[in-house]
Amino acid sequence: MQPSPAEMPDTPTFAPAQVPKTRRFKTLRVVGALIIREIASRDSRTSLGFLWSLIDPIGTVIILSFAFSILLRNPRLGTNFPLYYVTGVVPFHMYSQLSGKISSSIRYSRQLLGFPTVTILDAIFARFALNATIHVLVFVVLSSVVVWWNDLNVNVNVPLVALSLSMAAALALGIGAFNSVLFVAYPGYENFWSMFNRPMLLASGVMILIEDLPDYYFHILWWNPIAAVVATMRAAFYPNYDISWTSPLYTFSIAALAFALGLVMLRSFVHDALDR
Repeated sequence: MQPSPAEMPDTPTFAPAQVPKTRRFKTLRVVGALIIREIASRDSRTSLGFLWSLIDPIGTVIILSFAFSILLRNPRLGTNFPLYYVTGVVPFHMYSQLSGKISSSIRYSRQLLGFPTVTILDAIFARFALNATIHVLVFVVLSSVVVWWNDLNVNVNVPLVALSLSMAAALALGIGAFNSVLFVAYPGYENFWSMFNRPMLLASGVMILIEDLPDYYFHILWWNPIAAVVATMRAAFYPNYDISWTSPLYTFSIAALAFALGLVMLRSFVHDALDR
């Protein structure tokens, strides 16, 4: 005899699982977790830990600027060589080192890319956000220390400083995203890229202004977007420095094109590259 419905025990009911409506907040959490992971793992062998990421570049630039100031007492712009050096080498290193970090972001987070919540763009943006912040802090500290220590009367053009750092960060993101797949798919390309970048310190006007070179070389090097980054930073500290030959639109266009090509390659080839 079947029990009546009134005599049957109550059975628990469960609400249906909630599906996230968007990935926006999940992406922020994943990027934040990747940033914390890199902070915890970076330079863990030293007692200073993550602080060494700030101390190392600051100390290196201070030592090199002091050494070069002994050899070259009269800079091309102004009268203080450490300021001339900092306004050139720091934005250049921001692009160079930041693009290098982004280029290796896939290899660095390779084991985590197997999780469905972690995407390649999460790994790229995490490295970009953390390292861009570090380089901005390094520039602020170094430029402030140089101005204060030498008691310089400098009227800094803050919008130009922001423009230069933005162009450096955009170029690093675009070139880094473009190279991230090639570094994994073609290991030999990384050696070629390293060789190609060695003369860029001179070709970008860090030590010698490209305007001082013969016209033939100047008209070639002004197509180098990194030279525009360095020149824009110099103009922020030296108001009489003419940068009419630079074009921020051109620099941002190169960065956007490289990033777009990087996204296409990430979508098309990265999974095959990771399986190798």
